[in-house]
Formats: sequence, structure tokens, C-alpha cells
Amino acid sequence: MFSIFKKKSGGDDIPNWASFFNQSEFQRFDKEINRYFKKLNVDFSIKDGIVDVDENDFGFYNLGLTNVAQICKQENSNLYKEIIADHFDSMIRANAFDKEFNKIVNNFEEVKKYIGVRLYDNEYVAHIGKELTLGKDVAGDIYAMLVFDFPESITNIQPEQIQPWNKSFDELFEIGKENIREKYLVNFTKEEFEKFSILFGNADHFFTPNIVFEMENRPELLGSYGSLVAMPHRHSILIYPIENLEVVEAINGLIPAVYGMHKEGPGSISNDMFWYLNNTLTKLPYNLENNRLQFIPPDSLVEMMNKLKKK
Repeated sequence: MFSIFKKKSGGDDIPNWASFFNQSEFQRFDKEINRYFKKLNVDFSIKDGIVDVDENDFGFYNLGLTNVAQICKQENSNLYKEIIADHFDSMIRANAFDKEFNKIVNNFEEVKKYIGVRLYDNEYVAHIGKELTLGKDVAGDIYAMLVFDFPESITNIQPEQIQPWNKSFDELFEIGKENIREKYLVNFTKEEFEKFSILFGNADHFFTPNIVFEMENRPELLGSYGSLVAMPHRHSILIYPIENLEVVEAINGLIPAVYGMHKEGPGSISNDMFWYLNNTLTKLPYNLENNRLQFIPPDSLVEMMNKLKKK
């Protein structure tokens, strides 16, 4: 299902942002990236995981490489060329769509179907500029952002774009959540750890963690005392319904798994573990260094666990 820990595989000449690659993988990735942009006949430079492209007709400017690199890492290197081409070709198609969309952007009835909500980590939000977004903090470092969910891309809705619509943020947020719920399914499987099992939600689309907005209406995802919840990246959510003191083993087993999944990506969101109860997410702090886990339970969790019985 996923790995718990992976040793750093990069060599001395592999940049930190791509440290999950081994030497041959990174060389192949770098080769295919350069080949792709040379084929477009544009001037470009690559530094610190960013492709800086000079003026062009493709809509390319500063392009991050981390996500496409993480996708490549999970596949055979013979597929890197195809993955890279698909990734950036979709951006070209998205740019063409954006030009047409801008003609109708002020018409709410036309754009309503594209409104969505997507979860991001606050570091990403800070990178694009939080003042250019509309959203709210969920828990920990997770931020729920209003987005346009287009056929080829997902882009943040900017504050000035909603002014002609005469709709409040709360109205738009509810519309966005409902649109995503209707458009994207998430399949859950029961996954066994050594001493416990979890519900593992996984999908190819980017909105799997949005399940957290639906949990009050999904009793199969809830225990008598709530659930442990983790959202390591855009494709996965891990849920452990809490019924008894087995939760202690679940916490100790899940945190390293979530940490590893978050590191691998793609589309990393949070390496935190949360306790969900009564529509509230409480962060469960921990330290994980040298494969040693130190869990720091909040008082509310300790109080709840004192009520639990052994399995």
C-alpha cells in the first residue's frame, strides 16, 4: 500500500529537492526535462527545482518540478519521458482553456460548475501568496482553498474574481464542497497493519482528503470516540475509527506510515495525525527523528483515552 520509511537515495550531486531519486533516476529525469523544453524551442534555466522559462506562447513561466519528479519516482524510468510530456502538455492545454474562461469569468451561472474546494499545506499557500487566495484554516498546517477545478488544471480563485458574483465566501465554500463531492469518488479498503486495521481512501484525482468534510454523514468512518485521521497527500486519506485502547497501537503504527507517505507525495499536504470528533480536528503532536517516535498527546485525547477499555 505504501512504504513507512525510505532511506535517502540521492547522491552528492543530486539537489535536496530531488533527494528521493537515486543517481541514475535523477540523471534520466534531468535529461528528459531538458529534452522537453528544448523541443519547445524556448529559452529556459533550471535551479532549485524550478524551471524558469522566458517569454513564450505556452503560458509557461516559473514551473515547479517536485510533483512531476515524485510521480516519476514511483514509475519505471523508461516512462519518465511520457510522464513529463503529459504533465507539461496539460499545462499548455490549460492555458488555452484559461483564455476562453476569462471571457465568462464574471458570469456566476457559467462558472459555478467549476468552483471547488481543495486542501493544501500552508507552505504552498504562502508561496503563491495567501492574500491572493480565498480559504480557511482546517487544522494544523492544512488550508482549505477555493479553486477553479478545470478539465486540465486547478487554480486558486482570487478575491477580486468573486466581486461580480454577489456571493459570500461561505456560500461559495459550500458550493465548492458539494461540487467536489458530486464529481469525485473515493474508494475505501480495509488495510491490515501488524496489530490493527485502518480504512484507506485512495483515488487518482486531487480531492481525496475532502472526505474529511463528509465524515459526520459517513458513520462507517467514525468510531464511538471519533477517528484518527491523516491526509498525507492529495490522493490518500487514512482513517482509524476509535473504539478501545487499540488506538494506542494505531497511533504508534500510523504516524511513521503517514510521515513516509507525505514525504513521497505527490501533492503532499500534511504529515500530521489528527483526532476527529464532533466535526472538529485536533492535531496530535509528535517528534520523529532517527526512526524514533515521541508522541505528545493533548489533554483532551488523554481524557478520552482514560475512558477506553482494552480490546
